[in-house]
Amino acid sequence: MPKFRVNASDVEIYYEVHGNGRPMVFLSETACDGEVWKIYQVEEFSRDHRVIIHDYRGTGQSSKPSIDYTTTMFAEDVVALMDHLDAEDAIIVGHSMGGRVAQLLALDHPNKVHKLVLASTGAHYPLTKGLPLKICKEMIEWGYEKYERDHTILVGWTDEYVKNNPDKIDNYLKVRMHNLCPVEFYLRHLLARQSHDTSQRLKDIQQPTLILVGEGDRNMTSEINHRTSSEILAKGIPNSRLVVLPNERHSYFFSNPGEAHRIIREFIKE
Repeated sequence: MPKFRVNASDVEIYYEVHGNGRPMVFLSETACDGEVWKIYQVEEFSRDHRVIIHDYRGTGQSSKPSIDYTTTMFAEDVVALMDHLDAEDAIIVGHSMGGRVAQLLALDHPNKVHKLVLASTGAHYPLTKGLPLKICKEMIEWGYEKYERDHTILVGWTDEYVKNNPDKIDNYLKVRMHNLCPVEFYLRHLLARQSHDTSQRLKDIQQPTLILVGEGDRNMTSEINHRTSSEILAKGIPNSRLVVLPNERHSYFFSNPGEAHRIIREFIKE
């Protein structure tokens, strides 16, 4: 299994590379390993790109040090991986928390980023910097695994999609839940996400940026939702374009991959 050691530390990051061409790096949502991208995205984009996926520290097959995590730390891990693979000038696709990591790549390591796709993400949570009360309450009441499963369904898909596509949702959840990280590391990722703040730096992102969001991506775990956050990104990033997907919530990469791929491919060609 391919792993590399980060900057002579004890942390090993699991990764996979598929295909050839301009590098294309996919960054997952909060506390989610890279396996989910193999459901649709790896097959699609490895036809003409060198697709790179990885497991964040604390998830999947990567090391799980019991230390404080930050999105900057996650970004530096990605930079080290790209250096290890000699991957420069890549297309970076970041979903949810992965989009926050992607912003830091564009800001702090611009040579690594050719174009940026920020999918259902944001620049900061102005008020909630610690663990959101709503998440903690539901996780304690429901249990960690039930919370993760039920919350993923609620946030990810419309009621109509859930009703009409149980097999597709079950398939996604099998992948998502197969190697669910221990609760400690979910919480460490959550703290990293909530403390992220690039709100004053958005004007400095110079790469062409596609901002994707589902029209119904309005679930609130903190004081701001992804639909609103995406509008803030679009206003703040100079060379950006916002595309709103109708009848979608958070997980359109898995409910409507064909449309998401079409939009991304058009952006890549521009």
